[in-house]
Amino acid sequence: MKYLIYTILLFISILSCKAQSPIVDIDAPRSSTIDGAYFKDINNEFNKFTGTWFFTEGSTSITFEIKKVEMIFNGTDYEDKLVGEYKYVSNGLIVVNTLANIYNQNSAQNNINGRRLIENDQSIICNDCSPNERRVELTFYDRDRLYLSPSIILRYLFNETNPEKMTATLYLKSSSLLPYEGAPTSPRVPYGTYLMEKQ
Repeated sequence: MKYLIYTILLFISILSCKAQSPIVDIDAPRSSTIDGAYFKDINNEFNKFTGTWFFTEGSTSITFEIKKVEMIFNGTDYEDKLVGEYKYVSNGLIVVNTLANIYNQNSAQNNINGRRLIENDQSIICNDCSPNERRVELTFYDRDRLYLSPSIILRYLFNETNPEKMTATLYLKSSSLLPYEGAPTSPRVPYGTYLMEKQ
């Protein structure tokens, strides 16, 4: 009986803690929210980016697997975010393949990771974006070259259907200190913009 009462009290305590977390939109300023807030993708802006995306040109191909995870605790707050993995093939040879990691229990371990929605004039300027169009900027990790700090900007192309398309722009977000002379200055997936189709 004592165990049952303890279990019920613990359950109620957990529910009341979650109920006290204020829910704010995914792009609400962190400075105007309290610790423990839930940055939620209220308008489902991330949904259009989820799935398997493919780019091919000759014997080169890139595959992204992207999923949305919800209410992940980041140490201070809760957040919805996009996570993903990738595969890069060059001249018919697999250079890197992290796709098997897509279902990591710890989303912080995914090689594509983030939640930052950006306007047309942020990061890489988008001159042909519509006035209210928003893209998403994510961190891109190459575990063999962690000294680099690349990011990836995903832009969903609303006028492209059957198949759906997006552009993925991989670029160096900020300069990096190379660990040794002659160290590679780009991730194994080359910097550039790729037109990707949803599979």
